[in-house]
Amino acid sequence: MIESSSPKGPLSREDAERIEATLLPTLDRHHLRLQAHCLSTLKSIAAPRCEGPLPSDAEIQAWCRDQPALRDASDFQDELLRQFQVISDQLNALANTCGCSPLELTLTALIERAEAASRQRLAQER
Repeated sequence: MIESSSPKGPLSREDAERIEATLLPTLDRHHLRLQAHCLSTLKSIAAPRCEGPLPSDAEIQAWCRDQPALRDASDFQDELLRQFQVISDQLNALANTCGCSPLELTLTALIERAEAASRQRLAQER
């Protein structure tokens, strides 16, 4: 359970609890949390847009420069941008599968896709 004194992040307590309530294996839940966290952050970077493509690398870099905790950490900013690029590729593929734009993706779509992928892996292992 998440403590109420935890710092505010991109995911709401309810979203985090929805992820934890899935029957996904631990590693899959961790990956789902990362995707949901990144999607939420990318949506905040893109705001007020709520549909269309995810923010560009330039938009993400500008956002990084505006974050007080990241201002003096250029190496970390570079790595964070690389990680956003990886997750953005995953989110773009998922949006294409769902027939929506990446900014229209929801936590429900992420959960459904993660659960389907997990079921598929289990079926292949049998």
